[in-house]
Amino acid sequence: MSLPAFCVWFTTFGLALLAGCSPALDWRELTVEGSGASALFPCRPENRVRRVNLAGTAVQMHLASCSAGGSNFALSHLDAGDVVKAGQVLQQLQSLTAANLGGTPIVIGPCNVPGMTPSPLARRLAVKGKRDDGATLEAEAIYFSRGSVVYQATLVGGHLDRDAADTFFASIKTE
Repeated sequence: MSLPAFCVWFTTFGLALLAGCSPALDWRELTVEGSGASALFPCRPENRVRRVNLAGTAVQMHLASCSAGGSNFALSHLDAGDVVKAGQVLQQLQSLTAANLGGTPIVIGPCNVPGMTPSPLARRLAVKGKRDDGATLEAEAIYFSRGSVVYQATLVGGHLDRDAADTFFASIKTE
């Protein structure tokens, strides 16, 4: 390879690498405390716990979330108590996501997270809705379980970055 051809190749390669880097998204792998799951987050998540009623039972939902690049990235988990209730909770969480955004869920496809319990209810959904001020809001989420523990990973923003969504969801694994 001649020097000019090498320079063109090197410059093109370098620009391609830079194009894949976004200063707003500083990806790091984190294990979400107490979840048995890890994921790449583009920011440092804060952890919260709240009580919710799902499948007729009050449970503690643990949430790790942060905002970067105009979107909110979140991974939540809860223990449904048993595998049957886990299926009910998966369905209910999917319905609640759509209802909270005032939109109709669209199934993008099945969800396959390493270590999860196989289930036809493990899915990746997209929902378009509106904020209180009328601005468009987009969300994508995956729902899955491992035994009685139910997980929901969500990306919400005005306009979602497909590469960021794919990176976030593909990075999730259970232990």
